[in-house]
Amino acid sequence: MFFVCPGDWLLVLIWDCQILAPLLEIRNAMSVEGSLIEISPEEQLLINRLELLNANSGSHSPSTATIQEAIPELNVNIDACFLSNPLATDLFWSYFNTDAPQNSQSFKRMIEAYPSQNRVVAEKLSSMVGVEPRSIFVSNGATEAIQAVVQNFSSHVHINVPTFSPYYEFAGSEHRVTRFQLDPTENFVVDPQRYVDSVLKSGADTAVLISPNNPDGYLIPDSELNWILSKLSDLSTVIVDESFIHFASRDTVDSSYAGVDSALPTLVGITEQFENVTVIKSMSKDFGIAGIRAGYAIMNPSRVDRLLDHGYLWNISGIAEYFFSLFNRSIFLHEYRDILNTYLKYIEHFTSMTSRINFLQAYPTDANFQLIQMPLGVSSDVFTSLMLIRHGIYVRSCKDKIGLDGEFLRVAIRTEPENVEITDALSDVLGSTGHI
Repeated sequence: MFFVCPGDWLLVLIWDCQILAPLLEIRNAMSVEGSLIEISPEEQLLINRLELLNANSGSHSPSTATIQEAIPELNVNIDACFLSNPLATDLFWSYFNTDAPQNSQSFKRMIEAYPSQNRVVAEKLSSMVGVEPRSIFVSNGATEAIQAVVQNFSSHVHINVPTFSPYYEFAGSEHRVTRFQLDPTENFVVDPQRYVDSVLKSGADTAVLISPNNPDGYLIPDSELNWILSKLSDLSTVIVDESFIHFASRDTVDSSYAGVDSALPTLVGITEQFENVTVIKSMSKDFGIAGIRAGYAIMNPSRVDRLLDHGYLWNISGIAEYFFSLFNRSIFLHEYRDILNTYLKYIEHFTSMTSRINFLQAYPTDANFQLIQMPLGVSSDVFTSLMLIRHGIYVRSCKDKIGLDGEFLRVAIRTEPENVEITDALSDVLGSTGHI
């Protein structure tokens, strides 16, 4: 008989058949402060298989394709783990399906031939971004940009925690990493003075700010960000990751921060104010195209030159190049803005629904995801497994997040019908604990 205990797995084997016999019909259960999540033997086996997949994925979640291949009994109906704008995926797909049949030979060459070199693609982005092409480093997703900057321009990285793990994972053995702990009791707010003091005290040559931050969704106000950057102007490198900035509520956007198209919020203008600042952009989140692997960074032109001289000449695919070419179509950006406005309403409605679920601590967010703390005694790993097993909904346990002490989920916000399913499932699984 297996008993699943909060925090740890405890296996109790009862050898006495006289004791075992009456217990054969008792279901596996997770103790939750006097209440129970009942787990059938079949569910326990699936939980164990999911745990193994997660363990083999390091600090990142296994893809939906990996889960479906490894555990075909499970159906991933809603991917609320990986972060993207689902409406934007449909937008890109509509353009691709229109263009591909009309330009079949061009699309064949897209697959057969090398893509354009990095600088050529940067030219395509320049007018939309509002900076000179020589300041644009095009990357195979934002993750490659992070890796390139950290490994080429940093020796000592200072980061907030919790945060996106590649910022410390890509720091090799020759790098030093120090941390600034964010406080969940203060909704993970970055106190400007405390943060600056922490960076300067650490002696780091590189500081990292993600705004809105992953996994908590906190947005540093523009005025505070500007002040922080002014105080860190002597550092070699300051990385500002704006992967989720399109989803942020910024009532007053500093015009000096905005690109040419201010309808698409951005912070790229700060690279002109502060020469040591690199702004990193992820297309996966904004435009829902994680599988294409497209991103870019804005930085000092000399740094772009150095990266291109060290192996990043043909680092994106032909399909990624096609995606970036859409930025030269004003109608595409206007349509994106329209669906973004719709999606922002979905985000607002989702957070209002989670706020009404008893015994869940759902943190305020300026991103397209929400961090949720489990009730005392409820394992986030088990909870996420049951969300998938019972409802086909894939959410992320934050058990492995450095600097996040406790049991937390991160839930990606989806379309309106999917969001209703997600909140219903959260309530259902939580209800089986006896909390609601």
